[in-house]
Amino acid sequence: MSAELMAGAPVRRRPNYRLRRNLTEAAALAFGLVLLVWTLTPIYNMVAVALEVHGDVFTNDIWPAKPSLESFWIVVSEGYWYLEYFWRQFGNSLYVGGATVFLTLAIGSLASFAIGRMRMRHGWLVSDAALLASRAARSTARTMR
Repeated sequence: MSAELMAGAPVRRRPNYRLRRNLTEAAALAFGLVLLVWTLTPIYNMVAVALEVHGDVFTNDIWPAKPSLESFWIVVSEGYWYLEYFWRQFGNSLYVGGATVFLTLAIGSLASFAIGRMRMRHGWLVSDAALLASRAARSTARTMR
């Protein structure tokens, strides 16, 4: 026996890296599963409501008893009074959305090019301020709901 063991020195144990890695992977898998369910639940809800028969949206069933595509046909054919101008409104939404995307990309790319070329001492503050402003606007809008 060595002199250290006989003298009562503490025995150093190597950390179990395999156990730590397995626990980390299990936690990541569980978190991923929760995130997947959290993401897919609204999509499932939209599909289930879209396939319901007219007027039976609030049911206790997991899946509609008689799935129907009638709701889609009502929207496409503008079957109700509140859908009378659906396609015009849809076109307007596409126009406004496309214009917004174009202007945002144009202004943002020009601003980022200018910030990148100017070699300012604290140029990262300017670019991060834009991100902070959008974050603050989103949180303010969320609290106003």
